[in-house]
Amino acid sequence: MDAIANLFRDSVEFTNPEYLAIVPIAGLILVFGLIVFGLRLVLRPDRTEGSKYPLIGHIKFWFFAVVSLMLVAVAAARPFWVYGGSSFKRGDVDVVVAIDASASMWVKDLGPSRLDLAVREALSLYTQDVLTPGDRTALFVWGTTALRRVHLSANAERFIEEVGRIGPPPTLTGDAFPWDSDIATAFEAIYLSLDNQDRFESGDDGWLPEERSDRLVLLFTDGDFLIDAEQRSRLDVALNEFRQRGLVIYPVGIGSRTGVSVDSVLLDYVRGVDYDETLEADLEGQRTRLGLDGLGLVEQRTSGRSFLLDSTQLTSATFIRNVVDNHRSISFQLIPSEDKQEVWQWVVMLAIFLFVLAMLFY
Repeated sequence: MDAIANLFRDSVEFTNPEYLAIVPIAGLILVFGLIVFGLRLVLRPDRTEGSKYPLIGHIKFWFFAVVSLMLVAVAAARPFWVYGGSSFKRGDVDVVVAIDASASMWVKDLGPSRLDLAVREALSLYTQDVLTPGDRTALFVWGTTALRRVHLSANAERFIEEVGRIGPPPTLTGDAFPWDSDIATAFEAIYLSLDNQDRFESGDDGWLPEERSDRLVLLFTDGDFLIDAEQRSRLDVALNEFRQRGLVIYPVGIGSRTGVSVDSVLLDYVRGVDYDETLEADLEGQRTRLGLDGLGLVEQRTSGRSFLLDSTQLTSATFIRNVVDNHRSISFQLIPSEDKQEVWQWVVMLAIFLFVLAMLFY
């Protein structure tokens, strides 16, 4: 009965609901008539030979008239039926975006820099309407260290603003951040940051991380990172923490397979002003290319899958949409549409029909 009542409440609306105030008044009149009918039934004389005792008698006109009044009040309220359709509703997701901002991402082997392409692809979460209201995003930028630029939030403007700010520094002096890609540090920062936010939002001092399916990590990188024994050990621990939390990593690899010299990034800077000769000597002979081995390692360890962007003609928007939607829960519900049909005419016809019956049987 509750399900039927909820369906009726969600599917019937009124243009002039103020007329419905007459319905409870008519209900009281109907109750009064039932009380009178009950008293007459109890107090009437005993049946004698030849007497006629109809069950309801002339009071039936009262009942028909009151019910007709109630129907007329409902009709005056102008009810209309809202057509509803069965539909599937997808749940909300949390998307963690991790962008590699190391120096190898500044090279322009694809035309625009790899970092510019990473920014473009990350923004496609909103420019391509991959995310919907209720979804949350977080932003991490990493190189030698990892920085959280945006905590998990549904604030799309903040995310877009911070992603738009990502780029190479104005000078290359005194900053060690871009000269390495410490992937283990990035993953450690991600799961620890999420844990801290979840603990704070739960308000429970005894909070413990749990596996969930509505979160994922989009990793934008060229995969050009070296993993030594110490980093591999830390990476194993971090990826094990990811698995315990159900966090799946989806790498988007950006760069050419042939590679390019790392010192090409110096072309955008002034020698002796933005960098010194020692940096030029350190970069000489170094090359960077799309690191398929590093991408494959990350992909396999968390049961994710990757997308390779080795041409400016490609975009990962469809890939991103698919992996995001895979982490949405699905529920079945009745969603009202804009189609409406007035039904007050039928209510009036029913009221007239009952009143005619009352007249015929009076």
